[in-house]
Amino acid sequence: MSSDHIRSFISIDLDDPQVQSALEQVTSTLLGLGADLKPVARENIHITIKFLGSVDKAKLDSVKNALGQVHFQRFPLEVRGTGAFPNMRHISVVWIGLGAGWTKVEQIYEQTETQLSTLGFPRESRGFSPHVTIARVRTPRRRDELANLLQKLSEKDFGVMDVKALRLKQSVLQPSGPKYSTLYEIAAESQS
Repeated sequence: MSSDHIRSFISIDLDDPQVQSALEQVTSTLLGLGADLKPVARENIHITIKFLGSVDKAKLDSVKNALGQVHFQRFPLEVRGTGAFPNMRHISVVWIGLGAGWTKVEQIYEQTETQLSTLGFPRESRGFSPHVTIARVRTPRRRDELANLLQKLSEKDFGVMDVKALRLKQSVLQPSGPKYSTLYEIAAESQS
């Protein structure tokens, strides 16, 4: 990618230490099965609101201005349940779901889509499915055991975090895995 473009996305980061620890425990359990997984690094765990792809640096200020129009108040978000994409028979991504508070995440998504569509970013054609990717599956080794464990954890509670910010992130792809950094942050509005 040329230096005048930045690979970027918009996210809600899961930066609550207790939730991170609970997700690390489940990842460790999954790895213990012997499944061929590549776990997401603790500092990279997030909910993707919108993947922007390669964005011209000159356009980033417009993206920041558009995100400044997204308004939300701080809210609790329940992190619960497990699943897989595309499905349990063909697992390529292991995810953690969201419980109470997910409708507020959806409202942030809708506002983000509306604001960014005015800048020429196409709206997502698939329905929004907020989730937290915790691992990617490299091969089908021990797939049945993995599916069984995910089924057992489908209602597991991983904790509640406070959503305080929406972030524009840069993603730099490296052989060891992606490195993310925050380019811009939209803080939740204080409740009046």
